[in-house]
Amino acid sequence: MSDLELHRQIAELVRRIDRHGKLLRTWPLDGGVSAQMTAFEIALPDGQTRKMVVRRHGGVDLEQNPNIAADEFKLLRILRSAGLAVPTPYLLDQSGEISATPTLVLEYIEGKPEFEPARRTQMVRRTSV
Repeated sequence: MSDLELHRQIAELVRRIDRHGKLLRTWPLDGGVSAQMTAFEIALPDGQTRKMVVRRHGGVDLEQNPNIAADEFKLLRILRSAGLAVPTPYLLDQSGEISATPTLVLEYIEGKPEFEPARRTQMVRRTSV
């Protein structure tokens, strides 16, 4: 997909989230294995800006679970409503009008993956419970 087409698609997603929002910029997020992700920033009518992520699952994931985007969206909503620190799910588009691939729009969270946590033993214990 060309940069121009990606920009057009994200601008349409922004319009669906907030019809007065304005797309400011986009940038690729590297490292995704199972999904293509692009971050973007929008200006809101009240003068605030917000960063979000467009996430599109790849063919392997979609073959294994054609509803993976909807399942992820629902799960994030449930976890968020339970008070867990997960990205806010803003939009699920499965219409095929913007992209042939189901598309999630999520809150962008600043940070980087930690592949070698300082407290590995504690992390393993916490995640195994």
